[in-house]
Amino acid sequence: MNRPNTEIKRWGIVVIQWLNPDDFKTGEHLYKDILQYKNLSKKESFSSYYDVHSIQEFRSVIRTIENSLMEGDILTLQIETHGCNEGMGLSSGEILKWKDFYDTIRPLNIKTGHLLFLVMAMCKSIAMISSINPELRAPYRAIICTTRPVSADEIYRGFIAFYENYYNLLDIIEAIKAIQEEVKDSNGFSPFQALTAESVFNETFDPNRTNFTEVVKAQLTQLNIPVTETTKSIMEKHLRKLLSDIHDNFYDYYNFKDLY
Repeated sequence: MNRPNTEIKRWGIVVIQWLNPDDFKTGEHLYKDILQYKNLSKKESFSSYYDVHSIQEFRSVIRTIENSLMEGDILTLQIETHGCNEGMGLSSGEILKWKDFYDTIRPLNIKTGHLLFLVMAMCKSIAMISSINPELRAPYRAIICTTRPVSADEIYRGFIAFYENYYNLLDIIEAIKAIQEEVKDSNGFSPFQALTAESVFNETFDPNRTNFTEVVKAQLTQLNIPVTETTKSIMEKHLRKLLSDIHDNFYDYYNFKDLY
């Protein structure tokens, strides 16, 4: 794992494509059209591309990537597949659940010293943030996720604009501006959003969150407890205490702050 005093020597962009046979191969085209040439303009940059067709192949490629990383490497991992609320919906008909996906990629973030930037080029990938496990290390430093279904054209155009401005995490502000300007609706809102592991953690385990009424009702219903003013008050107090304890106990560990 990169240590706090480790010099960043190389930055890589790796694309894993996992699509149906008749899908437009966005990952392959992005790699061939722009990413494979990154090292020509900056020698510290490297890129690679993988095409997989099953969960087993996906996990095998992640292990290959992990084994190839050297001290001083940081990584951007772009995944081109289909997303749903449960996980990544894949060409073989399999679904890799978000929790299992996190477990698969977490070693990359650990090995790069919490400098894995994850690009989820698929529909509704924002659903992944609900599977956070505060007792384990964060599986990424930051992500680009989508808030709605996106077309292959939106993905291709958007990430061409993104990678024209991006080599590594230091370029994220200008690159995000570029993709959001390229792909947006009539109200000026882009489906491509950037989030950090720290911000997701804080929002998930915020004891002062504003949507507590619905959370409390859902928890009471799930436990088959009558929804009354008394039960709502008791449950709200319990949940706020629970979230506060989780935040205080695991914030530093999850976000690598105990190391850096």
